Amino acid sequence: MTGNKKLHFQALIRTGYVSIIQCIDQVFTNLIFIPMIFVLYVKFRPKKPWTRRRRNTYLLCLVLISLFLLRIFCEKFIFTPVNYPRFTDSGLFPLIRAIFYPGI
Repeated sequence: MTGNKKLHFQALIRTGYVSIIQCIDQVFTNLIFIPMIFVLYVKFRPKKPWTRRRRNTYLLCLVLISLFLLRIFCEKFIFTPVNYPRFTDSGLFPLIRAIFYPGI
């Protein structure tokens, strides 16, 4: 492969990954209410005993909620349009741009 074709191929691969990551992020932000409802249900309706499966599901839901809160914090306070030039030199910039700057 020549240099130009190789760069074009790598750009296509990155574009595919970026769109997959954006899709995962969109699904995650739209469906986060499911783990939140489960956590609320388990906490306020503790009539059933805690089985291992219920406890593991509860912990998984807490991790998902924590990741969502971390994502919201980063979106609102770190990856703002004011800070955009600071992240353009980063190696993870395509990922950061895909998640936090989709319109730019």
